Amino acid sequence: MHRDLQIHLAQRLLAHVEAGTTDLATSQMQVPVTEYLDVPLWHEEVEQLYKRLPIVACLSSELPRAGSFLAHSLLGVPILLTRDDTGTVNAFLNVCRHRGGRVAPPTACGGTAKRFSCSYHGWTYDNRGRLLGVACAEHFGELDRTAAGLTRLQADERAGLVFVILTPHTHIDIDEYLAGVDRQISDHAAGLTFTGSRQVDAANWKLVLEGHLESYHFATLHAKTIAPFMVNNCATVDRFGPHLLITFCNKNILSLRDRPQSQWQPLRDELINPQYLLFPGTTLTLFEGGVLSQSITPGIETGRSQSRLAYACRADGVAANERLNFVTSLVESEDYRASLDIFAGLRSGAQSHVTFGRNEPGPIFFHEALRAQRARARAG
Repeated sequence: MHRDLQIHLAQRLLAHVEAGTTDLATSQMQVPVTEYLDVPLWHEEVEQLYKRLPIVACLSSELPRAGSFLAHSLLGVPILLTRDDTGTVNAFLNVCRHRGGRVAPPTACGGTAKRFSCSYHGWTYDNRGRLLGVACAEHFGELDRTAAGLTRLQADERAGLVFVILTPHTHIDIDEYLAGVDRQISDHAAGLTFTGSRQVDAANWKLVLEGHLESYHFATLHAKTIAPFMVNNCATVDRFGPHLLITFCNKNILSLRDRPQSQWQPLRDELINPQYLLFPGTTLTLFEGGVLSQSITPGIETGRSQSRLAYACRADGVAANERLNFVTSLVESEDYRASLDIFAGLRSGAQSHVTFGRNEPGPIFFHEALRAQRARARAG
């Protein structure tokens, strides 16, 4: 994030803190409880949003060099990510074209390999997805190997992130879709080293994301963790198509009043906390010398989701690991536990809708984007 933007955000936040204000939506929003509970709607969102839009599959630093690969599942879809000899990132279905076996074992933190062999019958592929070898080929019969390579998925690398579309033969202009949000992140995300990842179970994916998009809850839910140093109910919110930038601030931001602007370093001094929502389900938080991604994916039912936290930094891996452990513990014990309680509350029948106040523009803009994307998908 360029320093000029950091200063602009710090100015807005400082003005809010001094005035006791925050960015506001133009009006409140009511969201029917059924949008969290309805099973057909949940299936529609999984199929039309998560499987047909570009989603963050990993950090670029998880594929640091030629020959790197990462194999894991997103929404039950087995994927294989590789970086080939040209430095290009490829994405494939991790499915052998013979009988459907996996050609690469699931990996939590990736590895290095230029060839992948199916554990079922030993068919072998290279890291560009080409079929190289067929076991006992002389007995198998005729085979057009050029048509039997791994099934390719659209993959794009932007701003230190790898975006993948999980449905084969689906293409979206990634630059148009990102609407410029990647340009704000790119300089900050360059040259990072992957530190590690964690997997945490949580409640409904929309409830989890809503918690990322406002600071109204800091003083109560995070009374002993975040509240002592972060300003409650104060944020700036900016939109990039369906994506958002939500920036929170440290109470020490008031120290900027006594410094000339030429000396301001808001991100380095941790006075601002910028967090991007990359629609539909990844948040990317910028820290001095590092980034933390949290990718929320729906689970196997409406009330469950998984969050994959991944951290990359420039220097001190120990400090980065400590930050990753802190954030993981925080969201698991406070945010995600609260989301499970909220989902139980919504199922109880106590209310017909959820109301977001004007001081919660992040969740409001998220739901506006969600409705717009659903309408676009339904219109074909």
